[in-house]
Amino acid sequence: MESFARALSVLAIPLGIINMFGGIVSGIWLAILGEWGLIGYGILALIVSGMGIGLAMMPGMIFAAPAAVMLEKGNKFGGYVFGFLSSLYTIGVLVAWCVLVLIYYTKQANHDSIIPVLIWSYGIATGPITWLAQKDLQGGNEYAMVSTFFIQVAYLLTILGILFVGMSLLNVLVLFGVIMAIGLVVQFSMAYLTEKSQSYY
Repeated sequence: MESFARALSVLAIPLGIINMFGGIVSGIWLAILGEWGLIGYGILALIVSGMGIGLAMMPGMIFAAPAAVMLEKGNKFGGYVFGFLSSLYTIGVLVAWCVLVLIYYTKQANHDSIIPVLIWSYGIATGPITWLAQKDLQGGNEYAMVSTFFIQVAYLLTILGILFVGMSLLNVLVLFGVIMAIGLVVQFSMAYLTEKSQSYY
């Protein structure tokens, strides 16, 4: 687990750089290319998508509420099952949003604009997710950033796949599915280890 954590910390460095400068650089690049429409639609999407994604994730409470009740009553198995279903639903919403953004922006790109368009789309797709995760983190959900981290990794790997091997939509979905499955395992492993360590006190 420690070696895996070190690997994640290494990945966090390029992610941090792209999160900090990717939107600025790609926005300027697109402006130079005269792609003002893509910039405008992207800014509009950033404004409204946070609320839209939040609403889309609301049905996940069907699973999250019973999970919390069961865990409080000591029914760990039932709590974990419903917690898993809640996480699975949330991941499905996040992946659907990212893939829709990716499809839209890749269709608008040409040979000259594909790189800045993909980087710009990364910010549009993951920006609202990061914002929502930060709100969850402030609300006491200590695992809120796990799914966000892995969705960012999946999106960046998808960009590399499109640029270098021309990934199909099916391959994109498989890649997102594999990366997010790893993220789900990590999230539940962290929860289990945290609970196990607390049981000693």
